[in-house]
Amino acid sequence: MNFKLTLYFLVAVLFISCGKSTEVTVVDDTSGILPSENSQPQRDRTIVQDDFTVIKIGEGNAIQTMDPLFATTSSEFRVHSLIYDGLTQLSDDGRIEGAIAKKWTVTRDSLRYTFTLRDNIFYHSDTRFTSGIGRQVAPKDIVMNFERMASILVPDNAAELFSNIQGFNAFHTEQTYIKIPANRTIKSIEGISISNDSTVVFQLAKKDSKFLEKLAHPYASIYPGESLPANKTPIYEPSGSGSYYLAQRKNNLFILAANEGYFQEQSVPSRIDITYGKKEADIYQDFAKGELDVLIEIGPSTIMQVTDSTGMIDPIVESKFKINQPSVYNEVNFYYNPASQKPSLYSFLSTQKNSFLNFEKSLGEIAIKGTAQTTDTDTLKKNTAYVAYTKNPAEVFFIDAIAEKLSSAGINVVMNSSYAVTDDISFSSVNFPNAQQTIVWKQPVYILSKRNVSGITITQKPWNISFDGAKINKGN
Repeated sequence: MNFKLTLYFLVAVLFISCGKSTEVTVVDDTSGILPSENSQPQRDRTIVQDDFTVIKIGEGNAIQTMDPLFATTSSEFRVHSLIYDGLTQLSDDGRIEGAIAKKWTVTRDSLRYTFTLRDNIFYHSDTRFTSGIGRQVAPKDIVMNFERMASILVPDNAAELFSNIQGFNAFHTEQTYIKIPANRTIKSIEGISISNDSTVVFQLAKKDSKFLEKLAHPYASIYPGESLPANKTPIYEPSGSGSYYLAQRKNNLFILAANEGYFQEQSVPSRIDITYGKKEADIYQDFAKGELDVLIEIGPSTIMQVTDSTGMIDPIVESKFKINQPSVYNEVNFYYNPASQKPSLYSFLSTQKNSFLNFEKSLGEIAIKGTAQTTDTDTLKKNTAYVAYTKNPAEVFFIDAIAEKLSSAGINVVMNSSYAVTDDISFSSVNFPNAQQTIVWKQPVYILSKRNVSGITITQKPWNISFDGAKINKGN
């Protein structure tokens, strides 16, 4: 009995002496933060559906890159989420689950995250690997990916997402402003380290309650150094570890084939054919003629064509098509550029009511974000508002609606021929340094499909698409 009391006392002293730096593993599945390792046996393979199933989908936006760091549209993010994995992933109900990481620990101060990687995650087979067979994902890949996010050779979007990692900003700043690599003294990101061949550690400079969720974003996709082109240009031929790999591309078509060695148990179609980049009217015609099975995130003109004002499927097309009731919204923005020195234009928009565009309910909601200011309407007349170029159907629709309102106030609206935001540009639908968010459109993400197609879902985020259980019912 005395021995037991002594043992309890020693354990208590040891716990107290650890203080606030003690690492605590959260394994409570109900917390919505970490998956429990004991809750279910480890899944280890994808189940490709018995029949060879091909689902043909249409994406209205261009898919211009297979490089996660260069992606800008939900269409690109969705494709990348199928090809690549991150350390974490979002479940359909919004929980953060392990993907490449099978578990992690977090210190009490929420600044240090230690991830243990799964030992059954392999990249897709590729001739760029020595044996032609995809190698195992390793901690060095994680470090390389985050260092590339901070490189001057890629956009800053991912760098802005992970700026809370200790030393990330210093590494990024030196990469940006010291053009000669030999003159750079910071060789790595201080807050990312490798403990052993299955463990990677992130040290944050300040708390980030969204850190685990950010790791699930396609910007944080993990890929091997072997997939990077020698000339450092964006990735063209992707090699990920996701549930699908790029089997073929031609013109406006990507063909994705199921990865039968995927670590997670799923029942997925054998192949997904993705048609993209066509005009909204043309891709809808392809669907209406039966050449496509599903349209993902249909454009505003299509929404109005196939739904009534409440967002329900129009009875005219209900016998042939079906539409989801969206729970996810894509944010479309209209930004003011202060460098353009057109404050009267900004003031005019900022004083409007949220209903000034008169969008039908099926198109979602409008919110005015600018700081309300008074303006003399006489100063608006003969003003010209230059808008940066875009081909995104939703953004074009949004800009046209705003342009109509500006025109009614005597303002001329011109879309520039360049995507770039220069001092001459008054507004842009793409974020840029010093941009002022002026109007936001929460556009519902609708999936329009044939009646015999089921199981395709988008949850939590516009890019969080799942084909687990997706199928074409032959009898319908």
